[in-house]
Amino acid sequence: IHANFEPEDAIERPLSQFFDLDENRLKSLKRHIKTALTLSSPSFFTTDSNHYLLPMKNSVTTKLVFEFMQQDITILPYDKEKKQVTLLIYDQTSLMEEKMRCDQESEALAQAVKVANTTIKKLETAKNKLIKQKDIIYQQAHCDHLTSLPNRTVLNQRLHRLIENNLETGKKFGVLFLDLDNFKKINDTLGHDVGDMILIHIAKTLLLCTRKTDTVTRFGGDEFIILIDSIEDEETLKNIASKLIETIGQPIQIRHHHLHVTASIGVSLFPKHGTDFNALIKNADLALYLAKADGRDTYRIHP
Repeated sequence: IHANFEPEDAIERPLSQFFDLDENRLKSLKRHIKTALTLSSPSFFTTDSNHYLLPMKNSVTTKLVFEFMQQDITILPYDKEKKQVTLLIYDQTSLMEEKMRCDQESEALAQAVKVANTTIKKLETAKNKLIKQKDIIYQQAHCDHLTSLPNRTVLNQRLHRLIENNLETGKKFGVLFLDLDNFKKINDTLGHDVGDMILIHIAKTLLLCTRKTDTVTRFGGDEFIILIDSIEDEETLKNIASKLIETIGQPIQIRHHHLHVTASIGVSLFPKHGTDFNALIKNADLALYLAKADGRDTYRIHP
């Protein structure tokens, strides 16, 4: 039984197996039970046949265990809406399971590891598979699959949050719309695999050139949008944009190719160039076109 649950939490029903015991089998069971308890995770405790908690050695007893001591835990209420863990006992032919409640932080999988004759060898805890699945789903929904940067969904959320916060505080922030120059030609001549490696390199460069409080996102294709929070004036944005242009323009080697990649950047400033999502993105995009028209490998701030 997993020990990390709140006082109101309980198992759904006791899990038990009955055997016809002779003296040899009883000795064998005692030996294996001792082994199981010795090797088990400290997160487990045991009950007697009446479902009362048994005293355990200090290494596995916690405050929660003492609070439950001498209580019949089967009488505690069960709420199916709460997170659950599953006690699984495997053998070669069958699967038995029981559900226990726990808080979200202690959500775990309780698994009984058995040998061929279905004797429990040890109990183990493992992070709930559902949590891993949720992490994967979140990653797919919020991160670009190639660069692992936040995607448009995250950009939308964070830009709206910045707008809301800075409308209240009166502070400024900047939006940088970055596009790689002549990237299509690179893809067409060197192949998309090289193009992908360049995008990954650019993503890492952008992260190195910005602060942890800033947000670097892949907008799509060879376009990136960067949110620069808490700035004093346009000069701050100019310095950041210049640094990005200079750093990206450094020669790089992808496989056996020596490349000189450049980028153009359009900049908009909150609240001067807009106080909503669409206006800030649109005006940064317009400034980007001005940078392209002026010969690329440069930045422009929206007029």
